[in-house]
Amino acid sequence: MSKKLTTLADIVTQQPEAAKVFARHGLDFCCHGQRPLDEACGERGLSAEAVMREVDAAGSVAEAGRWDERPLPELIDHILERYHAPLLDDIDALITMARKVESVHAAKRSVPTGLAAHLEGVRAAVETHLAKEEQILFPMIKSGQGAMASMPVKVMMREHEDHGANLQRIRAKTNDLVLPDEACATWRALYSGLEKLEMDLFEHIHLENNVLFPRALVSGEDES
Repeated sequence: MSKKLTTLADIVTQQPEAAKVFARHGLDFCCHGQRPLDEACGERGLSAEAVMREVDAAGSVAEAGRWDERPLPELIDHILERYHAPLLDDIDALITMARKVESVHAAKRSVPTGLAAHLEGVRAAVETHLAKEEQILFPMIKSGQGAMASMPVKVMMREHEDHGANLQRIRAKTNDLVLPDEACATWRALYSGLEKLEMDLFEHIHLENNVLFPRALVSGEDES
């Protein structure tokens, strides 16, 4: 099948470097990754062929990067170590920077008013979400009960949609993460950190929605 007819999620699963290309073009490969590439590109006025050339230029990944072919416990451990472990500390640092920027630059029209408060809400939602996965869903999958986890999976996927909406609100509050000319060093570090947070969450949600959950829900898959 032509890659332009393959879903966004499938392409990122096979070529993880595609994640950065898709994010750069505003193509949602995590929560809405089941759409064909040509359809998603058409909605944004993009050429699917041109986008795939960018993906191919980014380079194919080593076999070790193909998480769709690794044991589920290994995939879960990767998600925990790479994404869960640093996430709350990363958000805390962003909250601190946002408070400083909003305080120091309060008189400027370009200041991202309300960003710190929004990030505090994001942190609370993420903390609760991670606890559900770490205490309930992931242990079920690791113990071989993934086929019985359809309800927890549905809850997690709905919350992933909420995380995506929160990222969109961050974009709205920060002029799409475009720095104003008067931005200080902290302001620049804040927006750089927000961009990293967005990319990490995209990759994180993709691995769960499009790789871990579908495989876990298939009865009889070897969990070892």
